[in-house]
Amino acid sequence: MKRNTLLIVLVVVAGAFLVFNPLQLFNRNAGSPHRTALEAARLAPLLSYAESAWRSPEEYILAAFERHDVVLLGEFFKIRQNVQLVQNLIPRLYAAGIMNLGIEYALSDDQEEIDSLLTAPAWDESRARAVTFQWLVTWGYQEYIDLYRAAWQVNKGRPAGAKPFRIVGLNVLQNWEYLKTQNDLGNPKIVASIFAHGVPDAHMADVIDREFTRTGEKALVFCGSQHIFTRYRSRAYEKNAAEMKLPETRRAGNIIYERIGARLFAISIHAPWPDPTRKTGLSYPVDGAVDALIDALPPEKRSAGWDTAGTPLGALPIGRSPYADGAQTGTLADLFDGYIVQGPIAEYALVTPIRDFIRPADAERAGREFPGVKPASPPTVAQLNQAIVDDVDSLAKALAQFR
Repeated sequence: MKRNTLLIVLVVVAGAFLVFNPLQLFNRNAGSPHRTALEAARLAPLLSYAESAWRSPEEYILAAFERHDVVLLGEFFKIRQNVQLVQNLIPRLYAAGIMNLGIEYALSDDQEEIDSLLTAPAWDESRARAVTFQWLVTWGYQEYIDLYRAAWQVNKGRPAGAKPFRIVGLNVLQNWEYLKTQNDLGNPKIVASIFAHGVPDAHMADVIDREFTRTGEKALVFCGSQHIFTRYRSRAYEKNAAEMKLPETRRAGNIIYERIGARLFAISIHAPWPDPTRKTGLSYPVDGAVDALIDALPPEKRSAGWDTAGTPLGALPIGRSPYADGAQTGTLADLFDGYIVQGPIAEYALVTPIRDFIRPADAERAGREFPGVKPASPPTVAQLNQAIVDDVDSLAKALAQFR
C-alpha cells in the first residue's frame, strides 16, 4: 500500500462528505485560492471599524456571554491556533462562572468517563486519548487532547467543594465500518446503517439542549464551522442529506436557534472557505476582504473578535462561494453573528499528530472503523498512524497556497 493511499480514501472530516471534500485531491486542473484586491475606498471604513472596536479573541468570546447563553465557536479543523485559543479560554471561562465547554470531538455516551477524567487526582493522558479514539479512530492530534488537560488543571486548582468545569461530548457514534466504497454513499440503506445511532447535527443539538439550555447553564460550544449556521440554511447539505434519506437535514445551529433564538450566538474563526472551483477545494472568505483587513492592521491587532450585525465587517459581500444564496445570503452577517481572526491564513500552524495514537492492540478496530472508503487489504497500525500524519501534511500543502 502506498504511503498516501489511506489519506486519499480518508473522509477528512467525519460527515463532511455530505457536502464537499474540503481537500479536492483530484481537482488538478483548477487554480489557486481566489483573492480579489480590495480598493482603498472599501478598506478604509473596514479598517476604521476594526481598530475602534478591537478586542482580543478571548475578550470578545467572554463578552458574548453577557448577552447570550450558548456561544457557538466554529473552526476549520486542525488549525493549532484555534484549539489553543479554546485551551487558553478554559480558565477564563471558569473564572467568569461559565462552567461548560461542549465539543464535537467526543461522544455524549462517554460523558461519565469524561467527567471522571477531569476530576481525577492525577492527569491520565491515556484516558484522554481513549475518549478521543472512541469518537474517531483517526483523530490523533495533541492539541485536542490538551483541551482535557487544561480543564483538568482548572479542576485540580478549584476550591474544595466548588463545582468542576465540564467538557461535554456532543457527538454520536457513527458506524464507519459499513462504508466500504465510494458508491456506498449513494445507498440509503448503508447510509442509514452508518447513522443508525443518530444524525450528528441533530444529536449535537439535542445534547446542547439537554445539558445547557434546559438547565440554564451557559456554555461555549467548539465545533466545525459547518455546524454553527443559525439563520442560514445550507441548501447543498440539506439536499444531499435528503437524498440519503436522513431524518434530519438541518445543521445543529439551525435546530438550536429555532429553539432558543437570540440566546444563541454564532462566531466563526477566520479560515478558508469551501470552493470546488479551486485546486484544493478551498479559497479566501469573502473573496479575500478579511485578509486585506488583516494585512492593513498593525501587528498587535491582527488577532481580534468583532460583531457582524450592522458593521462594515458584516456588510462584506459573500462573493464567490457555495455559501452565496440570493434567497437568503448576501453578506458575512447573514452567515455568522461574530467573527474572529488570529492573523493571516498564511501564518496558521497545524495541530501535532500523535504518532502512536493507534496502538497495536487497536489496529483491527481502527481499520474496521476507519472513517472513509476502505483499502483492499486491512491496514497495519503503522499505516493507520501514518494516515494521521499524512492528513495534516496534505492540509499544510493546501494552506501553503494562501501564502
